[in-house]
Amino acid sequence: MSLKAKGKSVSKRSKLLIIIGFLFFVNPVPAGLDFIPDVFGCVLLFFGLTQLAYFDSSVEEAKKSLLYLFGVEAIHLLLMRSVFLTNISSNRLLAVTAFSVAEGIIYVIFFKKLFSGISYYAMRNDCSKTLEICDGTAFLSYLAFFIRIAASLLPELIAILELRLNLEVDFETYDAISSLVSAKPIAVVLLSLISLGVSVAWFISVRKTFSTLDKESRTRIDTIYEEEYTSQPEKTRPKQLRAATYLVYFAVIFSLDITFDGTRILPASAMFLFLFASTFAFRGLSEFKGTKSLAVPAFLLLLTTEIFRNVFTPNGAIVIYATDLWKVIVGSLLAIATAAVTLIAVRSFIGDIKKLSDTLGTGEIFTGFMWFCYCAITVLWAIGFAIPYLFPMISGAKLIFSGLFIWQTVKIVGGIYEKERYNYSLYHK
Repeated sequence: MSLKAKGKSVSKRSKLLIIIGFLFFVNPVPAGLDFIPDVFGCVLLFFGLTQLAYFDSSVEEAKKSLLYLFGVEAIHLLLMRSVFLTNISSNRLLAVTAFSVAEGIIYVIFFKKLFSGISYYAMRNDCSKTLEICDGTAFLSYLAFFIRIAASLLPELIAILELRLNLEVDFETYDAISSLVSAKPIAVVLLSLISLGVSVAWFISVRKTFSTLDKESRTRIDTIYEEEYTSQPEKTRPKQLRAATYLVYFAVIFSLDITFDGTRILPASAMFLFLFASTFAFRGLSEFKGTKSLAVPAFLLLLTTEIFRNVFTPNGAIVIYATDLWKVIVGSLLAIATAAVTLIAVRSFIGDIKKLSDTLGTGEIFTGFMWFCYCAITVLWAIGFAIPYLFPMISGAKLIFSGLFIWQTVKIVGGIYEKERYNYSLYHK
């Protein structure tokens, strides 16, 4: 049934996703602390720009740049606690500077492509009001985001003065530098308020721009988009499969289960959470019933083991002190239950991948080595979790098998996508 028959507007839905997505970027980020994580805004913007990207190549490029911004913001989110709580100000300065540079470059690319694409579309389709306000919104976008970056970065530069304090011998100079260092909280609050004020003005402008564009061109965009795209499933399938494939790639990265500076930046439990999310991205292509039913229990059990380890063996086993026997017993029982459920969940996921390949007619796939790698990961993980003394000895092997598992997943799932794309190019030119 067509969208028009259902009474739904893709243009209206896209507008709402874009506006809500931009809302995640309004808040300032003092000391690297992002109260409303930008990574979720990237996801909403990516899906919100899907329709507009169909009409203009510049918007398509802006949409692709969001993948890079998503990666940066995901790392930012994972390291946020460590960066904010560190007692070494120079380390925080280094982290904030690295994120600021990466974000600044991507922001420029994204906004340049996005607003040039909207301006060009508005000019070609007589959207005069949109064209009139688009340039002003673009200017406010650059201004708001660079003030946001400056509000995060400038207070951290005081770390340079803090280092100077350790070397200064002149009392007057020392007092002057000390006064500047002690004024850092005031600078953080003041710059954050300035950033917030400009960001609110920017968001109002962005909301007005996309609302005006929707008002002036909703009927035309919906009609053309449905006639040329959504009414022909064979055209939407490659892009849908690509998005789902990327989500699977992102999910299996968490199988690395990496901890940095006491913070688990790639928790293994998140793999099953994102695999569950990926089942919805495959909607209409394959049901993924097994993955959908088992991914959540696997996620909850792995999350329980991570919490257990964090509470009862936060620093692992220490040679001088033996791990309490009850912790070993409870850990062993948890390890066995979790290993069983996660193995069944991954086996179901592999089975669902095979069904997807059969449905799309992309040929047989060999998943034996992929299954072997995950079995090895699970066995090594269970040993290291139940007996913390052994974890350092098996962590290297576990990391190697995790890398092989990721490689096999990318090879198999990516191969299905490439074959589907090739079939599409042959029969739907």
